[in-house]
Amino acid sequence: MESDEEWIARLRRTALRDAEEIAPRPSFPVFGLAEPELGLGVLTSLSDSSAEEITLAYGDPLSQDGPHLSINSALPVDEEDTGALRRMLDDEHNRIVDHAGVEDPDDVPAELSHTITTVDEVELTGPIYREGPLWTARFTVADVVVTVVARGVAPTALRLVTVSDLRPYLERRSEWIARLIEAHRRRPVPELPPADGLDVYRLLIAELLGFQTRHREAAREGRLPRRRVGDGRLYGPMWQRAVRELERTGRLSREAANRTVTSMVNQLTRLSDRADWFGDKRLADLAVDETIRYAVLNQPVSSRDAQLAWERVTLDGRPEDTKVWLETWDKWATA
Repeated sequence: MESDEEWIARLRRTALRDAEEIAPRPSFPVFGLAEPELGLGVLTSLSDSSAEEITLAYGDPLSQDGPHLSINSALPVDEEDTGALRRMLDDEHNRIVDHAGVEDPDDVPAELSHTITTVDEVELTGPIYREGPLWTARFTVADVVVTVVARGVAPTALRLVTVSDLRPYLERRSEWIARLIEAHRRRPVPELPPADGLDVYRLLIAELLGFQTRHREAAREGRLPRRRVGDGRLYGPMWQRAVRELERTGRLSREAANRTVTSMVNQLTRLSDRADWFGDKRLADLAVDETIRYAVLNQPVSSRDAQLAWERVTLDGRPEDTKVWLETWDKWATA
């Protein structure tokens, strides 16, 4: 999860790299927007290696309703499939979270069909995924893969044209980045959910397990995980609150409190990945509760043997210790 400062720094690094690396004429055709009229475009991304991929964007990047449209021109690398096209919609969902601090609904089905557009007045057909006001389509033009992602723009209105000079698009990039940074800074800081006592740890762990679950489920479906508003902005404050709480109630040094919180989080996130029974909410909730009570309050718990086995894992990290730890938890779960 990326913090505000990391996100802004990444934008600036990307802008600097693009300004240093881009050539006025790349080695392959780059396509831009002829219709509909969405104003001047901007170069938003460039691949790391020899400009094999360039994205131009048009419209309002901060409006959830649009209109906004990006056109990615790339040399083909692998066989493109509809799964890769579907992931472009996931990427657009995450872009609006990053840029505007809003979330698209996640219960809108995506429908696959075909669409027709013109590129340099030549009619082309390609696959299109539609999801409410969002859509993404892909065309092959002169051995270049062109992927369009749009919100609030009718697919039937799309007309593309070859871009002969990228310099105007690059010159507008600094203004585009400055606008995104300013919008990011104006965004209200998410408030920590109120919590005291053991709920301080439960909330932190629930946040991290939820993040992990979204990633795991997305990977299983061949999708990109959907980001949420607050990802990366709440994680740090939640962690520090848990450390301070343990430092205060356990009379521990900050370093010792941080080690304990780290150990709890690492054990439970690894269990979530490795233990099949963790998918049972009742057992998962009980494992979280017992791990917190054991680590924070040193209370006797039914999973004590598994907790001790985890301590051996953190000390030595041997594969056989991990195996015993998982087997001990499995025995607890089936008792």
